[in-house]
Order: sequence, then C-alpha cells, then structure tokens
Amino acid sequence: MSALDHQYMGVHLNAPLEDHVHIWTLGTGSPSLSVHRHGISTLIRANGRWLLFDTGRATLQRMFECGIAVPEVRDVFFTHLHSDHICGLSDFWMTGWFVLHRQHPLRLRGPVGTQRTVNGIKEFHHFDLSARSKYETALPAGSSIEVQEFEEGVVFDEDGVRVEAFLVDHGPDVKPAYGFVVECRGRKIVLSGDTTFSENVVRHAKDCDVLIHEIAGASQQQLAHNEITRRIQSIHTSPEQMNEICRLASPRMTLLNHISLWRVTQYDILKRVRAGYGGDVELALDRMEVLVGDEVRLFHPGPPKSAQEAIVQDTHGARK
Repeated sequence: MSALDHQYMGVHLNAPLEDHVHIWTLGTGSPSLSVHRHGISTLIRANGRWLLFDTGRATLQRMFECGIAVPEVRDVFFTHLHSDHICGLSDFWMTGWFVLHRQHPLRLRGPVGTQRTVNGIKEFHHFDLSARSKYETALPAGSSIEVQEFEEGVVFDEDGVRVEAFLVDHGPDVKPAYGFVVECRGRKIVLSGDTTFSENVVRHAKDCDVLIHEIAGASQQQLAHNEITRRIQSIHTSPEQMNEICRLASPRMTLLNHISLWRVTQYDILKRVRAGYGGDVELALDRMEVLVGDEVRLFHPGPPKSAQEAIVQDTHGARK
C-alpha cells in the first residue's frame, strides 16, 4: 500500500480511510434564509453504511456538492418534526428517485408523527408517483419509503454500526425531541438535535469523540427588549450552557451547528463557548468534513466537487 493510500486531502492518516468514521455537516443553519448556512442536516458514513440525520433545506444539493452518491444514502433519521429539519426530504426523496435512479426504498426513522408526515408528502407528490414511472426510467421500488417510528433506545444496529436515540429538551410544546449516539469501531459520535441544556446530552456525550451540538445566542439588548427572542432562546442552548456541557461531557471535539443568532456574530458565540474551556470547539460549516480515528481531523469545505468528481446526470438520468 502506497503512502498516498494513507492520505486524505493531502493529510497523512495513521490508518486507512475505511477505518475512520466520516462526517459531513451538510447544513448548519437555522430556519433563516441564509444561502451560506442551509437547513440542518448531518451525514455519517461508518463501516460502509450511510446515515443521514435530518433533511433541512438543500440537503440534496449539499450532498451533490460533496460528491456523495445520493442513491446509496438510504437510512434517514429525524430528531423531531419541525419544518426546518424535514423540509428537504421531499427533494431528497423524489429527485433522488427519478433523476438519480435510486432503486431501493428509503428507510426513514423518526418520532411519533413521522408516518403521518410521510403520508402527506406522498399525497403531495401523487402526480409524480403516478406519472414518472410510466414515461421515464425510474423504478417504482426507488419511490418507496419505509417508516419506523421510535421511542428512546436503540433504533439501528447493523453491520457493526449502532444508533441510539435519547430524549432531549426542546421545550414543552415540542415533544418528543431526540438526540442520537452513533457508535462504530469504538468511535462515538453524538448529535444533540434541538435542545436547551439537557442532562441527557451530557450523559450520552461523556468522553465521546465528536459532539455535534446546536447553539443559539442573542445580545443582552435583544433579550431584554424582544419577548419572541427570549422564548426561542429558552428552548435552545445558549453559549454559557454550551460551555457547561463541554466541561461536563469532555468530548474530544465539539462542533457547533444549527447556528441561530440575534444581533451577535458567530465569532462572539464561539468566544463565549470557549471561555475558560481548554477543549476543541469549532463552528461547523456547510459541507465541512470530519474524519474520526485515532485522531479527529477537521477539513474546511473547499469548492463544490467538479463534474469529474461527482455523479452528474441530466434530467433524464443520462451521465455526462
């Protein structure tokens, strides 16, 4: 095996890439209209399995820009059913079927209410479901969605990859809401989902390799004069709460995502989270990649993949 086989993006690795858990923070934004931070979505590849957590706005486009083979991503997990976490499902499902030729059903796991949501999306796309398989090359099996509604506990355990759902606190009106623990090859990745400070997050994230956690911050003036901001902040995690979570859980790396800001900058937020804490805390970016092995390596996003690097197809599915 050559030295290049132990490199990724020009960085020498101590083990082959297959021995790592690979994370893409596809979308890192809030429900805002930013084109720099699209809707929340995180993709993990472990032991050859693709696991997609939430499908916010432009999930499909971010995957395409990363050169991901979209039809291979079949297992989807929802933290909760707020629109900004699920609105990209329709495009990911439908375009992945008739344009990118998914040939197998999506397997969708989510909280109570997920089946009702999927039924509604299918009804919304009733015309496509009927028409496209008649005059295009889309196979009917690829349009199927298999739904599993879960409660707290193990929700996936296949090929050496285990996913556990745990309850978090996203306020009294958003129940249930979940975070996830992903374990593979002795590595542990924790996703908080949407939550304010939660002892459950701290417990499940203790000494994990990577904690991917939501963050929200506002200026003191904004909080003092805006009741809506105060309400929203109360069901999300403040920088000071995040600082405490980091101290208690001691993850090897913390990535801040689902970034919500009111009259402060993301760098103000990062400074407050890091204050007095010596661990590794970074702001997640759309299309950022993380390799988790003996070391945790972070790669900032470069330009979107070229046509030669990604699978490029026209509207009829013909490769260019």
